[in-house]
Amino acid sequence: MTRLLIQRFLMIAALAFCTKPGLAQETTAPVNWSGTYLGAFAVDSFYSVRGVSKRGDGQYGANAADETADDSFRGAGLGLLLGYQHHYANGIIMGVETDWAWLRQESHQDTLVNSNNAWNGMVMASINRETRWVSTMRATIGYGEGPLMVSASAGLAAAFLAETRTQYEGLTAPTQTVARFSDTDEKIAFGWTMGVGAAWRVSEAASLRLDYVHTQFDQVGFSFPNARGGVASSYSSVQGRSVSNDVTIQMIRFGLTYAFGAGL
Repeated sequence: MTRLLIQRFLMIAALAFCTKPGLAQETTAPVNWSGTYLGAFAVDSFYSVRGVSKRGDGQYGANAADETADDSFRGAGLGLLLGYQHHYANGIIMGVETDWAWLRQESHQDTLVNSNNAWNGMVMASINRETRWVSTMRATIGYGEGPLMVSASAGLAAAFLAETRTQYEGLTAPTQTVARFSDTDEKIAFGWTMGVGAAWRVSEAASLRLDYVHTQFDQVGFSFPNARGGVASSYSSVQGRSVSNDVTIQMIRFGLTYAFGAGL
């Protein structure tokens, strides 16, 4: 999936380069990309999480290990960005940019009973994962020629992540597991980001923009203190869970920016 997102971005960037010469000839004066700019964008995002799940006391346990995160899912959202850049005479463009994106990303992972008992194969616990927003602050460097600008960026990232664990209990007559309670833990995670992008000036101040942004958050901790040891006789044993996840969020963003102080 990661490779597919990158391939899509590179294909669109290549098309932009191929069409640049003809369109650039229509511009009679050089484009100045200097100035402050404000933008809005739509997001197609891809989330992956890999982690370690232990008992609440930090020790490994079979049931806790079965809940280890290994999940991938997609989402979408909307965002805003604000930046400043300076366009030098040699074409180099340097600046700084910050953005915030609201994301609708959510997944559900069930853990099944893996024991030689009547509830084998039934749900033991479920984990619901959410990404509510992502924000970055990045230094940017690029090159502008005519109406086209390409750039790369790197910096810091933050994200609001939430996990909800639902505990199940095993019942008889009929034999089944049923949801009893849920624990939710929320974290603002901090990490790093890097990306590439391209912008095309469509008027004196407005530009269409396409970006690929990679964000990484490592060892994000979640705690579920009320998790049980199992669904049957061990249901009364409060074991707890201690989770550490590595989270990757990749975004393809398409939007429109308006520059203050830049013009043709």
